[in-house]
Amino acid sequence: MNCYKKPKLTGRIVLPGDPQYNADRQDFNSFFNKFPLIIIYAQETKDVVNAVQWARYKDVPIRIRSGGHNYEALSVLNAGIVIDVSEMKKVLDVNNKRNTVTIQTGLRNMELYNALWPEGLVVPSGVCPTPGVSGVTLGGGHSILSRPWGLTLDNLLKLEMVNADGRVIHASANHNPDLFWAYRGGGGGNFGICTSFRFRTHHIDTVGFAQISWDIQDLEAVLRVWQEYTTPCANEKFTPILLVSSGQQSSILMQGVFLGSANKLSQLLQPLLRAGSVQNFTIEELPWIEAATRIAATQPATPLPFKSVGPYLYNLLPDKGIATIRHFINEAPTSSVTLYFHGLGGEVAKVSSKATAYFWRKALSNLSIFATWDKEEDASLGIRWVENFRRAMLPFTQGVYVNTQDLSIKNWPEEYYGSNFHRLTLVKAKYDPHNIFRFPQSIPPFTRCCKK
Repeated sequence: MNCYKKPKLTGRIVLPGDPQYNADRQDFNSFFNKFPLIIIYAQETKDVVNAVQWARYKDVPIRIRSGGHNYEALSVLNAGIVIDVSEMKKVLDVNNKRNTVTIQTGLRNMELYNALWPEGLVVPSGVCPTPGVSGVTLGGGHSILSRPWGLTLDNLLKLEMVNADGRVIHASANHNPDLFWAYRGGGGGNFGICTSFRFRTHHIDTVGFAQISWDIQDLEAVLRVWQEYTTPCANEKFTPILLVSSGQQSSILMQGVFLGSANKLSQLLQPLLRAGSVQNFTIEELPWIEAATRIAATQPATPLPFKSVGPYLYNLLPDKGIATIRHFINEAPTSSVTLYFHGLGGEVAKVSSKATAYFWRKALSNLSIFATWDKEEDASLGIRWVENFRRAMLPFTQGVYVNTQDLSIKNWPEEYYGSNFHRLTLVKAKYDPHNIFRFPQSIPPFTRCCKK
């Protein structure tokens, strides 16, 4: 017998047949086409509470959405309820004395940067402009400030969430610490619906910004030098990214942010400027928000069909690994393929792999393998290329970033969570024992796991 009282749905409600339904049911990856029973855009925490209780009363499956950037579109589903927090965008409190900010979880990366910039503050969030801060944080949060200030989740101090019973609970280092541990790297959608975060902030003003481009023929020379900027002995004030594109437009682009002067950054980048034949370069001091905007402009900002996955590089790539990359770049099967190397290390690596659920602390960088296509019939070619590329790189990679979820990965518990998976199932059993928040590759409660 259902023990829930019949609740009333609140917030902005979108139903099939509504004019905006077809637009609102789409996630960022437009390859997928799903039809929810109902979409609830929460405006406040109470709307989330009501939606969860309604779903439990009606026995309707739940999916949770913030920015809608799950690579496999797992934040939407057929014949279920989508509880969307993307309209909860308030900055609830900025405390300059304690260097903290409290926000609702619907803000997107650039929205958070823009909201804090007038205060001269920043929370290191993602690089792409439109993913929701909630999903970014719960899976990790690789940013252009990762090396000096850690992952986004390393700056999380407290969270509010609605659990499977529709109750509001909080988690921090001192309150429900097991849940706080799990949420920092366990990924979104597993334990409840987060409605607010409190972050540690950092003061920021101008930064050193660099952008260097090469022809695709310089791949080997550039990659050998670029990866040296991700090693433990490299300057931790500098976070580099590298974009390798092939298809209709082929090029190599390095961008990076340095917490220091343009002069020191120029000295730091001399080895990279001597690699290959540089086509264009810029090294200058900019307001932080302008640097973040320039980097965001190189990322996809509107929905498109794609397949992508992000394994980690734990060592400098040997010649054979670089040759593997060259082979796949030369064999691009669709209109556009991209490799996105994101430098890690620094403060990220100084945290134990057991301190939070984010396990892959010692990785030098993350490699996102990405394919998109103009013709629907090319989808299978792009998907196969990404999967074959990931498999070919297995001798040179270790683990996969949970925010690049890939349903083709069979041993996903180990790939996403390493040896932290067992503890995550225990937390799941405590806070969601009936597995209400579930989806393909969601963390199961321990009682439903195979005991080893």
